[in-house]
Amino acid sequence: MIQKYTMVSIGLLTSVAVFYFLRKRYLARKHLRESLLRGIEDGFEETTQNIVLSISKSKDLYKNLIKQVHPDKFHDDKKAMATELSMKITKAKRNYKELLKLKNEVEFFKNS
Repeated sequence: MIQKYTMVSIGLLTSVAVFYFLRKRYLARKHLRESLLRGIEDGFEETTQNIVLSISKSKDLYKNLIKQVHPDKFHDDKKAMATELSMKITKAKRNYKELLKLKNEVEFFKNS
């Protein structure tokens, strides 16, 4: 009789431990999912628009900007600035939003 109660209690304890582990895992995933969705909702429209524009327009803008500031076109002082700008442009090659920011820097560089 004692052996029967021992087996039942071990079974119950095991069930509770498994339930606790699965619940903890479920809650952790739920928290992660909610935090990710919260972050996406904040800038979802802006991020989506940047992705679409990056796919469709970033290549042409990149080529245009890199032609304007290619370091071989400049001498001495401006060559160093052109090199720095071209590195920034190359780094942002597939990010339309960043390329638009750099376009303003290129215009300022050309006019100075």
